[in-house]
Amino acid sequence: MKSWENRPIDVAHLFNPAFCGEIIRLCAKSYTTESKIGFPYLLAFLVLPILLYEDTRISMNARSYYFLHIWLQDHPHLRINFAERVRQLAPTTQESLGFLLQIDALTLSDDARLVARSYRRKVPASQKLSQIKDFHDKAEILGKWLAKAGEVSTIYLMWGIRP
Repeated sequence: MKSWENRPIDVAHLFNPAFCGEIIRLCAKSYTTESKIGFPYLLAFLVLPILLYEDTRISMNARSYYFLHIWLQDHPHLRINFAERVRQLAPTTQESLGFLLQIDALTLSDDARLVARSYRRKVPASQKLSQIKDFHDKAEILGKWLAKAGEVSTIYLMWGIRP
């Protein structure tokens, strides 16, 4: 991972650990609410490659789709180069998870599941922008879909990759 001084400004803003971490945290919180168990650590590595890819995020619609596998069947092109996106974003995911664990926004349970801690966050005016709200809304949808999708290995296979 490049130091912050050596990252292009756009990359530093988009892959900011606080921004990416909040997307992961919201997904984990939604997953836990739906499934009543903690968010599997390995699933955290799928969140950013799914949600930071604009075509994927745009095609997500909670009203039209109830299950992840049905949505993926209707959008098979979203799996193209997905494994490469996961590899490229793994360091960003690790950095974001480290940040969340450090500030206690997430905790790690004994069975290696992530538990999102509830906290009251003040929403700055800049976060009221529709694009940021879209990231947050889609993170919650993804968390629900992942909770209903089955085992981690099954979810990875749906995306055409191996854990």
